[in-house]
Amino acid sequence: MLFNSFEFLFLFLPATLIAYYLLRRWVAHHAALVALTLASLIFYSWWDIRYLPLLLGSVVINHFLGLAIGRKAQPWLGIGIILNLGALGLFKYADFFVGNVNAVAGTDIPLPGFPLPLAISFFTFQQISFLVDVARKHTRPGPFLDHTLFVSFFPQLIAGPIVRHDQIADQYADKDRKDDLAENIGVGLSIFAMGLAKKVLIADNIEPFAASAFGAAARGDELGMLEAWSGALAYSLQIFFDFSGYSDMAIGLARMFGYRLPANFNAPYRATSVVDFWRRWHITLSRFLRDYLYIPLGGNRKGPQRRAINLMLVMLLGGLWHGAAWTFVVWGGLHGLGLAWCHMINRIRPQGLFPKAKWLAILFTFLFVTVAWVFFRATSFDAAWEILSGMAGMNGVGTGVGDEPWIAIVIGLGIVWLMPDTMSYFSNYLDERTLDGSEGSLQKGWRWKPGVWTAVLIASILFLAIVNSWTAAEFIYYNF
Repeated sequence: MLFNSFEFLFLFLPATLIAYYLLRRWVAHHAALVALTLASLIFYSWWDIRYLPLLLGSVVINHFLGLAIGRKAQPWLGIGIILNLGALGLFKYADFFVGNVNAVAGTDIPLPGFPLPLAISFFTFQQISFLVDVARKHTRPGPFLDHTLFVSFFPQLIAGPIVRHDQIADQYADKDRKDDLAENIGVGLSIFAMGLAKKVLIADNIEPFAASAFGAAARGDELGMLEAWSGALAYSLQIFFDFSGYSDMAIGLARMFGYRLPANFNAPYRATSVVDFWRRWHITLSRFLRDYLYIPLGGNRKGPQRRAINLMLVMLLGGLWHGAAWTFVVWGGLHGLGLAWCHMINRIRPQGLFPKAKWLAILFTFLFVTVAWVFFRATSFDAAWEILSGMAGMNGVGTGVGDEPWIAIVIGLGIVWLMPDTMSYFSNYLDERTLDGSEGSLQKGWRWKPGVWTAVLIASILFLAIVNSWTAAEFIYYNF
């Protein structure tokens, strides 16, 4: 069920909110959690109920593994990680693996053709983080109902944020929490409205410009510089507004129920380096890769060369996590090289390459990220080459694509560079569970506060977004 669909906005969400608060107020906290869990399972099943047994099986197995690990970590932790990665590999990477074996060995093994269950990448990482944190004594397995809700909570189930057990378990267990219903709904609905507007007013309207360029590249058409750059820049903006919009909606929805999810974006296109970019883009994935892969590999503790190797391994795997294709691996590899380069420059020149021209650092970082996105979006290396060769001017300036794409790009860049990101705009009403250590990097400028004009603004944004949701398009990260 899409957040931007009418079934969700006018049926599922109001019914779930009413049931949750009535049960919590007049029956019991436990009954409200049961209702929220059942609603989350219905939400997941709406897309394809055939995947529900996989989700429930993952919950059951990992819950009991967590209990076993809590008593004795070995060998249950290793078994748990193998089972989770095995399920992810079977459903997401079996065709990729067999196809590559056929290509290298010249065999003709039939592709397994397993379907890709919705959200398997995200709930697999959540389960792994849960098992590791139990083994590290960072959290404790709670009741089975709480674990089910931890995995299936509908705002973050499909595409994150990747929530750790210790970030949400105590909130589910807090039966004595006093709800400020007006603040929960007011702040939550406002954050949700901003995310919905990002998706349907910006991302979905800029998507055709990116699709046109990348579609032409997939057909093998030569693109001029103007066509290629308009497509690449349009996709950079589309994926930002699409995914950050989803994350905003997830955080806003959770807040409507009184729960705080960690922020996932903090103005990433204002980053001054690739290192800074990954502190701001998909923050919960960055921290997962850091804490559960990079640090266990040795992190930066064994010298600069080993750090560069570790960064490259982490980003290659991070790229593969996004999709079973070599283009995603190359995208991850480019960011691995970018991270290693930034750390090398920091050793030589701690103040950075542009200490007195921050805007240059922002511009170069954004251009690097935009070039890397070409491999993320392209359907093949040939298509990526067509875009990149066009961007390099190898096919001439081109005939252009008209004014409309460039107007959309200028407006999009104006928003990301001149206006405060959602996390900064609502920071006065977010706490440490949401900001999760990002307080020091918030932008200056406007802040959300309740009032008549704020209500009018949010209502207008929400109205425009809903009106433009007639043809609800799925989110980019639903594919991962």
